[in-house]
Amino acid sequence: MILAFLLAAGHLYVLPSKVLFMLPADEKSCGVTSVRYGPSDGKWETGSNLAAPDCHFRTWVKPGPLLPAWSDPGGKPVEGALDVTYTIHGGSKPLTATVQPEKIEPSTGGRLSAKAEKAKNTVRVEVTNKSDRPVMLGDSVAARGRPKDDCLGPGPAAVLQSGETLVDIRPGLLSKSMNIWVSEFSDEKTCKWVEVKR
Repeated sequence: MILAFLLAAGHLYVLPSKVLFMLPADEKSCGVTSVRYGPSDGKWETGSNLAAPDCHFRTWVKPGPLLPAWSDPGGKPVEGALDVTYTIHGGSKPLTATVQPEKIEPSTGGRLSAKAEKAKNTVRVEVTNKSDRPVMLGDSVAARGRPKDDCLGPGPAAVLQSGETLVDIRPGLLSKSMNIWVSEFSDEKTCKWVEVKR
Protein backbone atom coordinates (compact mmCIF):
# COMPACT_ATOMS: atom_id res chain seq x y z
CA MET A 1 0.00 0.00 0.00
CA ILE A 2 2.83 2.42 0.82
CA LEU A 3 4.55 1.58 -2.49
CA ALA A 4 1.43 2.54 -4.44
CA PHE A 5 1.40 5.90 -2.62
CA LEU A 6 5.07 6.47 -3.44
CA LEU A 7 4.56 5.68 -7.11
CA ALA A 8 1.76 8.22 -7.33
CA ALA A 9 3.71 10.98 -5.57
CA GLY A 10 6.61 11.69 -7.97
CA HIS A 11 6.74 14.54 -10.49
CA LEU A 12 8.78 15.20 -13.62
CA TYR A 13 8.96 18.84 -14.70
CA VAL A 14 10.24 19.57 -18.22
CA LEU A 15 12.13 22.85 -18.58
CA PRO A 16 13.81 24.18 -21.76
CA SER A 17 17.19 22.45 -21.33
CA LYS A 18 16.81 20.06 -18.38
CA VAL A 19 14.25 18.03 -16.48
CA LEU A 20 13.58 18.18 -12.74
CA PHE A 21 12.46 15.05 -10.94
CA MET A 22 10.73 15.34 -7.56
CA LEU A 23 11.11 11.81 -6.21
CA PRO A 24 9.55 10.11 -3.17
CA ALA A 25 11.83 9.69 -0.15
CA ASP A 26 11.61 10.32 3.58
CA GLU A 27 12.50 13.29 5.78
CA LYS A 28 15.76 11.65 6.90
CA SER A 29 17.07 11.46 3.33
CA CYS A 30 19.38 14.25 2.22
CA GLY A 31 19.63 13.74 -1.53
CA VAL A 32 19.34 11.64 -4.66
CA THR A 33 22.66 10.18 -5.88
CA SER A 34 21.57 8.66 -9.21
CA VAL A 35 18.57 8.62 -11.50
CA ARG A 36 17.88 6.45 -14.59
CA TYR A 37 14.72 6.80 -16.64
CA GLY A 38 13.00 5.87 -19.86
CA PRO A 39 9.71 4.55 -21.26
CA SER A 40 8.44 1.22 -19.94
CA ASP A 41 8.91 -0.36 -23.40
CA GLY A 42 12.68 0.00 -22.93
CA LYS A 43 13.24 1.84 -26.25
CA TRP A 44 15.70 4.16 -24.54
CA GLU A 45 17.13 4.94 -21.13
CA THR A 46 19.23 7.81 -19.85
CA GLY A 47 20.06 9.36 -16.51
CA SER A 48 22.64 10.97 -14.27
CA ASN A 49 24.97 10.14 -11.43
CA LEU A 50 24.72 13.08 -9.07
CA ALA A 51 27.26 14.56 -6.67
CA ALA A 52 27.06 13.23 -3.14
CA PRO A 53 24.95 15.69 -1.12
CA ASP A 54 26.17 17.71 1.86
CA CYS A 55 23.79 16.40 4.50
CA HIS A 56 24.22 19.52 6.64
CA PHE A 57 21.92 21.13 4.06
CA ARG A 58 18.67 19.30 3.24
CA THR A 59 15.70 20.27 1.13
CA TRP A 60 12.51 18.47 0.21
CA VAL A 61 8.95 19.25 -0.81
CA LYS A 62 5.83 18.37 1.12
CA PRO A 63 3.38 16.82 0.84
CA GLY A 64 5.80 14.07 0.10
CA PRO A 65 8.52 14.22 1.08
CA LEU A 66 9.89 14.62 -2.44
CA LEU A 67 13.60 15.09 -3.22
CA PRO A 68 14.86 17.00 -6.28
CA ALA A 69 17.11 15.50 -8.98
CA TRP A 70 18.10 17.35 -12.16
CA SER A 71 18.96 15.56 -15.39
CA ASP A 72 19.75 16.39 -19.00
CA PRO A 73 17.69 14.11 -21.25
CA GLY A 74 20.32 14.41 -23.99
CA GLY A 75 17.85 14.86 -26.81
CA LYS A 76 15.66 11.92 -25.77
CA PRO A 77 11.88 12.48 -26.13
CA VAL A 78 10.52 13.30 -22.68
CA GLU A 79 6.88 12.39 -23.22
CA GLY A 80 4.43 9.80 -21.97
CA ALA A 81 4.82 7.89 -18.70
CA LEU A 82 8.44 7.23 -17.75
CA ASP A 83 9.80 4.58 -15.41
CA VAL A 84 12.41 5.94 -12.99
CA THR A 85 14.97 4.04 -10.93
CA TYR A 86 16.86 6.17 -8.41
CA THR A 87 19.08 5.86 -5.36
CA ILE A 88 18.94 7.92 -2.19
CA HIS A 89 22.14 8.86 -0.36
CA GLY A 90 22.74 6.16 2.24
CA GLY A 91 19.92 3.96 0.90
CA SER A 92 20.44 0.22 0.71
CA LYS A 93 18.66 -0.41 -2.59
CA PRO A 94 17.31 1.47 -5.62
CA LEU A 95 13.76 2.82 -5.55
CA THR A 96 11.34 3.00 -8.47
CA ALA A 97 8.55 5.34 -9.54
CA THR A 98 6.50 6.09 -12.63
CA VAL A 99 6.13 9.75 -13.56
CA GLN A 100 4.24 11.70 -16.19
CA PRO A 101 6.22 14.62 -17.71
CA GLU A 102 4.73 18.06 -17.09
CA LYS A 103 5.95 21.05 -19.13
CA ILE A 104 6.24 23.99 -16.81
CA GLU A 105 6.82 27.73 -16.97
CA PRO A 106 7.47 28.95 -13.43
CA SER A 107 5.90 32.26 -12.47
CA THR A 108 7.54 34.91 -10.33
CA GLY A 109 6.01 37.31 -7.86
CA GLY A 110 3.76 34.59 -6.48
CA ARG A 111 2.25 34.76 -3.01
CA LEU A 112 4.50 32.92 -0.57
CA SER A 113 4.20 32.32 3.16
CA ALA A 114 7.01 31.21 5.45
CA LYS A 115 7.80 29.98 8.91
CA ALA A 116 11.02 29.03 10.64
CA GLU A 117 11.98 27.13 13.76
CA LYS A 118 15.20 26.33 15.56
CA ALA A 119 16.20 22.67 16.03
CA LYS A 120 19.50 22.19 17.90
CA ASN A 121 22.19 23.74 15.65
CA THR A 122 19.96 24.05 12.58
CA VAL A 123 17.15 26.24 11.32
CA ARG A 124 14.17 24.66 9.56
CA VAL A 125 12.55 27.03 7.07
CA GLU A 126 9.26 26.21 5.33
CA VAL A 127 8.09 28.26 2.35
CA THR A 128 4.60 27.56 0.97
CA ASN A 129 3.28 28.55 -2.46
CA LYS A 130 -0.04 30.34 -1.84
CA SER A 131 -0.54 31.41 -5.47
CA ASP A 132 -2.37 29.42 -8.13
CA ARG A 133 0.69 29.08 -10.41
CA PRO A 134 3.86 27.03 -9.95
CA VAL A 135 7.01 28.70 -8.60
CA MET A 136 10.62 27.52 -8.78
CA LEU A 137 12.61 28.17 -5.62
CA GLY A 138 16.18 27.65 -4.45
CA ASP A 139 17.85 28.42 -1.13
CA SER A 140 15.58 29.54 1.72
CA VAL A 141 17.36 31.21 4.62
CA ALA A 142 16.44 33.10 7.78
CA ALA A 143 18.18 36.50 7.87
CA ARG A 144 17.73 40.12 8.97
CA GLY A 145 18.60 41.50 5.54
CA ARG A 146 19.04 40.37 1.94
CA PRO A 147 21.72 37.63 1.79
CA LYS A 148 25.05 38.73 0.33
CA ASP A 149 25.47 35.39 -1.50
CA ASP A 150 24.48 35.11 -5.15
CA CYS A 151 20.86 33.90 -5.30
CA LEU A 152 21.88 31.27 -7.88
CA GLY A 153 23.60 29.16 -5.19
CA PRO A 154 23.38 25.48 -6.15
CA GLY A 155 20.46 26.33 -8.46
CA PRO A 156 16.74 25.70 -8.18
CA ALA A 157 15.81 23.22 -5.44
CA ALA A 158 12.20 22.58 -6.39
CA VAL A 159 9.12 23.53 -8.32
CA LEU A 160 6.20 24.15 -5.97
CA GLN A 161 2.64 23.72 -7.15
CA SER A 162 -0.11 25.63 -5.35
CA GLY A 163 -0.23 24.57 -1.69
CA GLU A 164 3.11 22.73 -1.72
CA THR A 165 5.88 23.60 0.74
CA LEU A 166 9.66 23.69 0.36
CA VAL A 167 11.44 22.57 3.53
CA ASP A 168 15.04 23.80 3.87
CA ILE A 169 17.17 22.73 6.84
CA ARG A 170 20.65 24.17 7.34
CA PRO A 171 23.03 25.13 10.15
CA GLY A 172 22.36 28.57 11.57
CA LEU A 173 20.86 30.89 14.12
CA LEU A 174 17.31 32.18 14.38
CA SER A 175 15.92 35.27 16.09
CA LYS A 176 12.52 37.00 16.10
CA SER A 177 13.91 39.86 13.98
CA MET A 178 14.67 37.57 11.04
CA ASN A 179 12.48 37.07 8.01
CA ILE A 180 12.85 34.45 5.31
CA TRP A 181 14.74 35.13 2.09
CA VAL A 182 14.17 32.72 -0.75
CA SER A 183 15.77 32.62 -4.19
CA GLU A 184 12.97 32.73 -6.78
CA PHE A 185 13.83 31.49 -10.30
CA SER A 186 12.21 32.54 -13.58
CA ASP A 187 14.32 29.92 -15.40
CA GLU A 188 17.13 27.54 -14.48
CA LYS A 189 19.78 30.30 -14.25
CA THR A 190 17.89 33.53 -13.54
CA CYS A 191 16.85 34.38 -9.98
CA LYS A 192 16.33 37.09 -7.40
CA TRP A 193 16.14 37.13 -3.60
CA VAL A 194 12.57 37.59 -2.32
CA GLU A 195 11.76 38.48 1.29
CA VAL A 196 8.89 36.55 2.87
CA LYS A 197 7.71 37.80 6.26
CA ARG A 198 7.00 35.15 8.86
